[in-house]
Formats: sequence, structure tokens, C-alpha cells
Amino acid sequence: MIKELRESSGASLRRICSVLGLPRSTYHHKPRPPAQPWPDQELAALISTIFHANRRCYGYRRIACELANRGVSCGWQRARRMMRRQGLHAIQRRRFTPKTSDGKASHPCANLLAKLPPPQAPDQVWAGDITLIPSREGWLYLAVVIDLWSRRIIGWSLSRSIDRALVTDALRQALQSRRKIVSTIFHSDRGSQYSSTAFRAMLAGSGLRQSMSRLANPYDNARTESFMGTLKAEMAEEETFRNLDEARQKIFSYIDAFYNPRRLHSSIGYLSPNQFEARFQRQK
Repeated sequence: MIKELRESSGASLRRICSVLGLPRSTYHHKPRPPAQPWPDQELAALISTIFHANRRCYGYRRIACELANRGVSCGWQRARRMMRRQGLHAIQRRRFTPKTSDGKASHPCANLLAKLPPPQAPDQVWAGDITLIPSREGWLYLAVVIDLWSRRIIGWSLSRSIDRALVTDALRQALQSRRKIVSTIFHSDRGSQYSSTAFRAMLAGSGLRQSMSRLANPYDNARTESFMGTLKAEMAEEETFRNLDEARQKIFSYIDAFYNPRRLHSSIGYLSPNQFEARFQRQK
């Protein structure tokens, strides 16, 4: 249209663009050709690489998002078709069955989360939980601290004993990684480790407010328990660890080299916890 006006009126390019309210660069702009879809063979190879690089736990939706992050246009339906052709099936989690608290806490705290909206920023709500990890030497115990806003694991500890040291070590690691906290809530079930004098003293000394699930209501801490189920399902290929050292090394690799920096979460817009927090800091 601009070219036709220049030829018919003889007006300058500056004048015409000024009247039309358009930048002069519009005249010189050439639309980019539409992106060409990847051939099936090349796309299938890339999908297979992404699938195995992410511990075989990505379904077609996460695969499509990872492709988009790499600048490759591929819809969910095509990703699903490519995965089916190659027999790529994501590891399936067992159906989530939250455990009921044993209610052994001495002087249990109120549930501060019951009347609060979901957290909208980092370090508003932390949550902790403990799970069993099998090894050839016997049962091991894993305690984690998770930021419920970003789903990032900010502290964890592995031990042969399920005692107060297990949960205090995990909390200590969380406090070292998040130094500026104000009125943060720490939520857990009513396990006796979380009501120990040592643990409560650490909470109070760090300015954390303690919250506990209601008696016989496992869903109050469901998101933390859900992470435990995810960890066990996606580390299924490890089977039973030989000993404590091997378990600690493999869990470190899962949490700090995969889950936090790379694993995409549908609940936070198909970003990893680290990416989600980094985007928040940039916007802030």
C-alpha cells in the first residue's frame, strides 16, 4: 500500500508513514518465510535424545515444551505420534496415596496453611517430609524441605536413622541456601521429629513459623508427599541402592542436577523450579 501511495501521490516516504502512523521500517520489512517443519526422521531422533536425557520420565506434553524451548516447532499430537512409533513410554508413577500422620507430635501446632491462599513468591511457605529409601544394607531415610511456591527442593538429608538430626540437617541446608527469609511458614505432618526440642529451637532461632497438618488429614502436606512419589518413580531404574554412599550420590544427582535445574513442571508453566525462580527475579 505504501508503495502504491508513493507512486500515485509523489509524496515522500516520511510523509506517507507519518500520515498513516506507521514507522518507516514498515516499508522495508520483508515477512519471514514460515518455519519449515522438521522431517520425521530428524524429529524422531531429537525426541529420543530428549526422552533419554531426561530419565525417561517425559511424556509427550513435556517433550513438546522442551522442543519449543530449543526453537523446534512441534505440536503435542505430533510429539505423541513420534513417541508411539519409537515405543517411548514415560515412567508411570504409582497412584498417589498420601500417608496419614501418626499424630505422635508433642504439643502439635496449628495448621497455618488452612486459611491461606497458595504462596505467590519464594520463601513464603516451606514444607518438609520424610520417606523410606531401600538399600541392600537396610532402610534409609530421606528428609526434604521444599518451597511450595516454586516446587524447588532447597534442603535434604539422608541417614540410616529417622531421628531429629535427619530433619534438622535438611532444615539447616535450606537455611544456608535461602538466607533472607521473613515470616516464612514451615509446614510438616505431626511426626515426632518435627516436634522435637532441637527442631523447634532451630525454627524459632531462624524466624520460621511452624505449622502442622491436621490429625488424620494427609492432604495438608500432599504436595511434599507427591514429590517423594515422583522421586521414587523416576529413580526406579536404580532399583535398590547398594549402600548409603551410593544412595546419597544418586539422590544428589537426581535433585541437584536434574529435578531443580531441568525437570519441567506443568504446575509452574512447564518450567523447572530454577527457571521459574529465575523468571520471577527478572520480572521483579
